[in-house]
Amino acid sequence: MSTLLVGGSGLVRQPPGDQVIVTMDLIVYTDPSPRTLTTTIAGTGVTITATPISYTWSWGDGTSTTTTDPGRPYPHQSVVHRYHKRDNNVVVSLTTTWAATYTIDGQSTTRPVTGTITTTETSTPFTLIRLTSILTDDAEEAMGH
Repeated sequence: MSTLLVGGSGLVRQPPGDQVIVTMDLIVYTDPSPRTLTTTIAGTGVTITATPISYTWSWGDGTSTTTTDPGRPYPHQSVVHRYHKRDNNVVVSLTTTWAATYTIDGQSTTRPVTGTITTTETSTPFTLIRLTSILTDDAEEAMGH
């Protein structure tokens, strides 16, 4: 049944570029929508619905967060991570755990599928950078002071 969910729930990160500033929140979120597949098994039509029940975000720095919250985009973000040191080729991975039910065509009873299904997705790599403020007197010199 995991082939039903090959694409997983999706992984979006903000900012989306190839650099993330150390000490600022990285925002992540995913699509919590159930996935449905209609198929035929032994000549009988079956509808399978999988619903995400938990999300494990592995941050690429040796830490992870497991939650039932799929996260939300800025400015209502709810799943964030803050890095503390520079690094290259960092990736975030998302493992979504799904529970499934099935309904046989012509019947109104929905039955649970025993066990769970997991899908894992990985972000594009990014670099963790640190911004450093440098005070100069260039502005004062330009003003003639």
